[in-house]
Amino acid sequence: MREVEIKLKVNNLEEIEKKLKDKGVIFSKPVTQHDIIYSNTQNKDDFDKAYEGHVAIRIRYQNDAATLTLKKQLSYEMDNLEYESEIKNANDVHKILSILGWKPEVEVKKTRKKGKLEQYKICLDKVEKLGNYIELEKLTQDYDNPEDVRKELFKALEPLGFSEKDEETKGYDTLIYQMHKK
Repeated sequence: MREVEIKLKVNNLEEIEKKLKDKGVIFSKPVTQHDIIYSNTQNKDDFDKAYEGHVAIRIRYQNDAATLTLKKQLSYEMDNLEYESEIKNANDVHKILSILGWKPEVEVKKTRKKGKLEQYKICLDKVEKLGNYIELEKLTQDYDNPEDVRKELFKALEPLGFSEKDEETKGYDTLIYQMHKK
């Protein structure tokens, strides 16, 4: 499946949450996510450079579970093929990735509330070191036009006062990596 998402930095997450609840969105209880994003040691200088074909691997810890995710970038950083699977032994997966030439590059820690706005997945995130964000995403067919999907996502957020000028086009991992690189 193709995952197309938009991400917006927000000042007042509680205000946005209230507006969304008024529109009928029901949010999950907050969960804490701790992501470790790996980079291929052969391409470590490319970690923060978005390009078609770039692969990112992540181990996400949430509650007492861990998930392995691979994202392959398509047209831009928020347009990816995504494959995900629960893992039983994160330590062994870490060792496997290391042997294959992948190393932990950056960590992202956040508190997230999930909901559904119309047919879209919506997340309210409080990200350590970065601040507050709202994400809206749609899983589509591989052949769908990502620009059409982006426009559709922004149209869904227009009633809340958002537009394309509010978009953050980089992932949390890239933003944190660039922050530490400076």
